Amino acid sequence: MSVVDGGQVLVKAMQSFGVSTVFTLHGGHLESAYYAAVAAGIRLVDTRHEQAAGLAAMGWARATGNVGVAMVTAGGGVTNIVTAVANAYVDCVAMVIIGGAPPLRDIDALPVNSGYEQLSVMRGITKWACGVTHIELLPEMVARAFRIAREGRPGPVYLEIPSDVMFARIDDDALSYPNGALRVSRAAPTHEAASQALQLLKSAQRPVILAGGGIVYSGAADPLLAFAERSGIPVLTNNKSRGVVPTNHRLWGRGFSSIAANAARGGGSPDVVLILGARLGLYTGGRRTSVIPDSASVIQVDIRSEEIGRLRDIQLGITADCSEMLVALLDADTDHAWPDWSEWASTLVPQPTKIAEPAPKHGETSAHISPAQLAAHLAAAAPAQSILVTDGGETPAWLDAEAQSLEPNHWLGHGYLGIMGEGLPLAVGVQIARPEARVICLAGDGAIGFNFAEFDTMVRHNLPIVVVVNNDAQWSMSAHGQDLVYGQGNRVVSELRHTRYDLAAQAFGAYSEHVEHIDQLAPAIDRALKSNRPACINVFTRPQSIAPVTQRFVGLAAKGLVGDSGLSRVPYADVLEV
Repeated sequence: MSVVDGGQVLVKAMQSFGVSTVFTLHGGHLESAYYAAVAAGIRLVDTRHEQAAGLAAMGWARATGNVGVAMVTAGGGVTNIVTAVANAYVDCVAMVIIGGAPPLRDIDALPVNSGYEQLSVMRGITKWACGVTHIELLPEMVARAFRIAREGRPGPVYLEIPSDVMFARIDDDALSYPNGALRVSRAAPTHEAASQALQLLKSAQRPVILAGGGIVYSGAADPLLAFAERSGIPVLTNNKSRGVVPTNHRLWGRGFSSIAANAARGGGSPDVVLILGARLGLYTGGRRTSVIPDSASVIQVDIRSEEIGRLRDIQLGITADCSEMLVALLDADTDHAWPDWSEWASTLVPQPTKIAEPAPKHGETSAHISPAQLAAHLAAAAPAQSILVTDGGETPAWLDAEAQSLEPNHWLGHGYLGIMGEGLPLAVGVQIARPEARVICLAGDGAIGFNFAEFDTMVRHNLPIVVVVNNDAQWSMSAHGQDLVYGQGNRVVSELRHTRYDLAAQAFGAYSEHVEHIDQLAPAIDRALKSNRPACINVFTRPQSIAPVTQRFVGLAAKGLVGDSGLSRVPYADVLEV
C-alpha cells in the first residue's frame, strides 16, 4: 500500500498525458504539486508574473502541438493569468491551467487569497472550467481537462484544486489513472462533400485557399502543400498559419488581405474561395469590408459546425478536420485534371515588395534607423529556420514584410485579442520546447514593458533568446493613429522615452547592446546570436515612420471624424459611420 497526496495524484495523472514541463509562479496552495513534479522529473519553469506563465505555456503548446500547462496560486495568481487564458481561448490554443484555491472547508470564511469566485471568472474564457471536490476524483478530472483541451477545436481549460484536496492523502491503489494516449478519431468529410468541393474548385476561374490555424492544429501542412501543388491554387495564410506553405513558394500569396490588394491593382478577385480552418472576422476584413467578394462561391471547412456561415452565406459548409479534408480531396481527385491557373496565381502572388519609407520631412531628423531598415537587417541576419516571435502594434508589420517562414510554428504573432506584452513569455515557452532552435523576438518599446522581468526568467533558465527592441519612444500605432485622426501635435497618453532597455536587461544578467546607427545593427545582431545567452539589442528608430497597417486600422476616421453625410466615423472600425 502506498499513500499519496493530491499533488502526487495530480502529477501522476498529468504524466499519463505526456506532461514534461509546467510553467508557474510560486504559491503555497500548490506546494505539494511542486514537490511531486520535481520528484517525477517534470521541469518547472518559474516566471516573474502569472500572465507570463500562461503565455509561456501557450508558446510551448504552439511550438510542440501538445497541451501547454501552467499552475497558478489562488486569488491574485488566478486573476493575473486571465489575459493569457483569454488569449489562448480566442486563438484556440490547447492549455490546461491548474488553479489553487482556499480549502473547501473555509468557504465564505475569507481565508488567504480569496474573496471572489474564481470559477466564475474563468468560465467565460475557457472551453471548460471545473473544481475538484475530493481527492479520489482528481485522476478523472485531470483526464477530462486534457481531453477537452486538445480534442476538437483546441482551447484552454481551467481546473481548480482547493488546498484541502491538494494536501489530502489517499491510498494510491484505490485510484484509477487515465490512458492519456487514447485519442478521439478525427472528423472526416463525406465522399459527397469532398466531390462537391472538387467540382466547385475545378469550375473556378480564379480560386484561392485561405489557410488558418486549423491547418496547423491538425498537422495539415504537408497535405495542404501537396494539394496546392497538384491543383495550382494559390494559398494565403494568417499569423497562426504562416509557414504552412513556405513563404518563398510560388503559390504563397502572403496574408488574406492580398485579395483586396490584388483587386485594387486590377488583378481581379477570386470567384471560388476554399477556407480551411480560418474564421471569418477581423483577418478577412470584418463585417463591412470583407476581402472575400460577395459574388464568390465559398467552401468553408471547420472542425466546429457553428463556425460555418459567420458573417455571410456559405455555398458549401463542411464540418471536418482540415487534415482529413485535404486527404479526402487528394483521394477524390482521381483524374488529376486541373485548369491552368498560373496566370491568376502569378497575379495574386506578385514579387515581394518592401514597405515604402517616406523621406523625412523638413525639420525631421534621419539620424535614427527606420523600423523598415531594422526589420530588413534582422530578417537578413536571422539564421535559417529561426523561430520569430513578434510583439507590439506596428512593429510586427515591419518584420512581416521582410521575414521568411519556411515551416509552421516558426512565426508567432498577435491573434484576435491583440494583447501587448506576449513576446518575451511566448519566446520563453518556445525556447523551452525547442532548445535546439534559434528564437528571436522583435518587440516594440511599448510592448516590451509589460513583461520585461522575463529577462530574469531567461537568464535563470539559460535560454539564449535574442530580443530586439524597436525603440521609437512611443506607442506607435496609438500615436500614429492620433496623428491621422486628430492631426499632428495632438497626441494624448501615447508617447514614451528613448529608454535604455539594454541597460535594464543587462542588470538581469543578459547580453546587451545599444544601437543608434544603421552600420552598428548587423554586427550587433551577429554578436548577440554568437553570445549564446539571453540578449537584448535596444535600437533607437525613427518615430515618424508609420506602418500601412495603422492607416488600414484607423479606417475612414483618418479622413475626418464626421463624414459628408453628417454621421460620425468610428476609428479602428474600417468604414463604420453612426
